[in-house]
Order: sequence, then structure tokens, then C-alpha cells
Amino acid sequence: MERCDIDDPFLGHFDVHLRSHSERLISEETYMIAQLLNREFVVDQMEAIGEEMRRGPRPSFASSESPPVNAADYATALEHLEVSLAREKQQSSGQPGFETSTSERRGGWPAELDDFAFISRDPVVNIVQSALEYRYNAPDNALQVIDEDPEDDGRRAPGDDPVVTGRRLLHSEPRRDADNRRVFEAFSETDPSWVSSLVAMGIRGLRQRHAFNSEPPEAVAMGPNARLVMVGDWGSGLPRAQKVATAMRVFIEEGLREQRDTHVVHLGDVYYSGWEYEYKNRFLGHWPVRPSEAGRLTCWSLNGNHDMYAGGHAYFDFLLADERFRKQERASFFRLHNDLWQIFALDTAWDDNGLKDPQAEWIMSELDRNPQRAILLSHHQLFSAYEDTPEVGRTMREKLAPVLNAGRVHAAFWGHEHRCVLYDAFLNVQYPRLIGHGGVPVYMIHRTDDPPVAPVSYELRESISKGFESWAVFGFAVLDFDGPLIRVRYVNEFGEVHHEEQIR
Repeated sequence: MERCDIDDPFLGHFDVHLRSHSERLISEETYMIAQLLNREFVVDQMEAIGEEMRRGPRPSFASSESPPVNAADYATALEHLEVSLAREKQQSSGQPGFETSTSERRGGWPAELDDFAFISRDPVVNIVQSALEYRYNAPDNALQVIDEDPEDDGRRAPGDDPVVTGRRLLHSEPRRDADNRRVFEAFSETDPSWVSSLVAMGIRGLRQRHAFNSEPPEAVAMGPNARLVMVGDWGSGLPRAQKVATAMRVFIEEGLREQRDTHVVHLGDVYYSGWEYEYKNRFLGHWPVRPSEAGRLTCWSLNGNHDMYAGGHAYFDFLLADERFRKQERASFFRLHNDLWQIFALDTAWDDNGLKDPQAEWIMSELDRNPQRAILLSHHQLFSAYEDTPEVGRTMREKLAPVLNAGRVHAAFWGHEHRCVLYDAFLNVQYPRLIGHGGVPVYMIHRTDDPPVAPVSYELRESISKGFESWAVFGFAVLDFDGPLIRVRYVNEFGEVHHEEQIR
């Protein structure tokens, strides 16, 4: 079994540094800061960090309070930062496919999604966001972070959760400009050299990824009436994502009362870039299975692209080391089974939008030996109606072509896109399902009576209207096995079943 110990003095020192100071610097109740979800703000900070990096590392970086970086680390990090910054200035790396048209923005005045929920698909941008948030939440930072209702979201009913976040920097007030863009007042980062060192560390982790664990754990037998509570792209830590966990908890406790073999599955992505503090505060601190239940409930977490943006070190060595994920044995792909069904969970993120070997060979070998109907779980899409480019899902489709062409994959569930979409049979998969709407805010740009885009058969189009913006509702899925049937309920963040089907 291939393991990776972080013996690099730079990465190792920084991991120890984060671990020893994490409780002092960041409490478990913190969540995303509004400014770091604003694209223009992040671009401004990237420029400031680049200016600092061009000055080179300072001698003080060797102190116990700062991760050590050398000139080579800085030079490499600066190259990556400059490439990402130039690319970001040309075109947003934020969430594709959720933006309203320019004419609609002018008529109804919703702001661009990147003003409220800038979740980038550029690893370096995410590393910058992770580093800034880590520093902003330090109690000794002069830039105080406060919790309040966003100023421009004042139509919320009393007691409602903020639709995105109610956390912001005290000395940077939000306002709207003439084009309805959300703008924050300029400010000065109090410790740019410290943040720059964090960014250099993150980029070094990205370049020196954690080794892929090529040995899956022993296959786990499920009960004949097993229940899977499954959520995708949940690891934002936002209040509404916490509400999803509360709703999931209801079905978990029901499964225990009904003496079902209950499994809880995350389809991947902890934001921004999979740092240890993000798993602690965004994920484990709110996960609906309690640490004391580790021997009673089984948890699984797939690898997502955001989990790998800082190299995947905390995903493999921190998250999967948690006792609740013990049966995963720190592997990112695994198999569950009973007499009639088998579930293959894949890692499509170690190679982004790919399928790292030997997973395809492993699936084919297992299917040769086991006749049960197969279900695939993955973070990335097998295909997409909304991100319809040739590259989406290509590697997975090519490597799994023998089993797909033979009709051996009966159902598939994935995340990555922050939507809930049920597809008609496609690629010989009878039940392709997207459930990536667990915790990332996006706009709902479809009306309930808009015709579906082929091959979509159903899409969750519930929305929350706040101010000028219409936000898509979060949710998850519950799969109950019953012999040759699987009852699937799709549940929104309020705990309401909005759709139900049978897989047979």
C-alpha cells in the first residue's frame, strides 16, 4: 500500500505549525468571510501578495511563528501566482453556468454571482483564499472579523440564516455601485509577508501532491436494508450547509431506530483548498455523525478537486485519519456490497477530472468476479447537460468504456456541479444522478416552468429570494435498499422530500 509521509522540511514544519496553533487561531464556529467570496477583492489581494513576494523571503520567516520559506519557494510560488492572476483578470474562474444574463441583471438587478459566492476552480486562487482566511481569523490580527447580517441582504426574515454568509471584515464595508456590483472598501493587509509565506506553502503542497494510495480497503458488506445518506460539495461550513447536516441527522437517526445499516457519504470538496483547518472547521465540526458514533455508523468521503488544491495532504492524513472514516483506511476509492448491489466509489480528483490508475482495472476485475448490479459514486461528472464540453468526464468515460458499453453500471451519483439533476438513461447508465448541491451558494437561473435541457428528466428548482438575488436551495439524497429495489428520496435543506424515485 503506497503511503506518503510528509518529510519535506518545509511542508512538515508548516503542518506542525498549523496543527499547534489551529485552536488558538481559528474557532470551530468560524465560516467563510464575505470579502473572500468577492472576486474583485480576492484579485486585489493577489496583486498585493505578488508585490510582497517580489521582495523575496525575509529572515524572520525562520521563526517559530512563521512557516519557513526560501528563495526558490518564493520564486516558484510567484510564477504560479502571476499566471493565475493574469488569467483571472481576463476571465472569472468562478462557478460556471449559474450567472444570469446581462439583460436580466439590468432588469432585475441581481449582482454577479462572483460578488457573493466566488468559488474558484483555480487552485492558486483557492490557496490565496485559504491563506487570507487563516490570517484574518487570528485573534491578534488588527482586521477584526465580525458576524452580522450582510448589509445588502436586509429582506431576510428575523431568525433566518444568511443566504451566503454573515461574516465580514469590520473595516471593509459592503456597498453597491451603479451597475449593482457588490464592492468592498479598500483596506491594507496588516501582515502581507505572513500571508505570502502561507501562499508559498500552499503552492508548494500543490506541486508536491500527497501520494495516491493505490490499494483500496477491504470491501465492506452492507446490510440488505442498508441506508445511504449522501451529500455532495458540502464542505463550505456555511450556516445553510450546517442546516443540511441537521436535516441529514434526522434521516441518520431514523435509520438507527429502524436498525438499518446506515452509511453517510460525502461526494467530495472541502473549501477552499483542503487545508487542515478547513477540514476541522468546515467539515468535521459540523459532520452529522458524532465522533462517539464511529463504531456505530460508517462514514465515507470521496476526493474532490478542492480537496486536492493544496496537494491533498490534509484529505489523506487528517480527514481520513478521523475515526469516523476508519473503514476507508485512508484510501480514496472503495467498494460496498450486499447480495444484490455493489457500490464503487472512485477518486476522480487526484488527477483532476480523471481516473487515477489502477481504479478502472480494479472495477473491471471486481465486476468479473461479482454479478451484483453496480452503482458508481464520484466527485466529477460522467457527463453534464450544463458544463457540456468534450473534456467533462472524458477520461472516466474512456477508462470505463468496457463496463459502460456492456451496461454493467446501473446507476451513478456524482457532485462537482452545484445542482440537483436527474438524467434520463445515458451512456447505458439507467440512473445518472447529480447531487452537488450540498453547501455552495449558487443562483437559481431556471424558472419552474422552463423546459428541461436534454437529457435532464428532473431538476430541483426551488429558490430562496433575498434582496435582488434568487438562490438555489441546498440538499442531499437518502438511498434505502430493499432487495432488488432502492428507494431514493431527494431532500432539501429544510428537511422536505422534494422528489422520490425507485431504482430497480
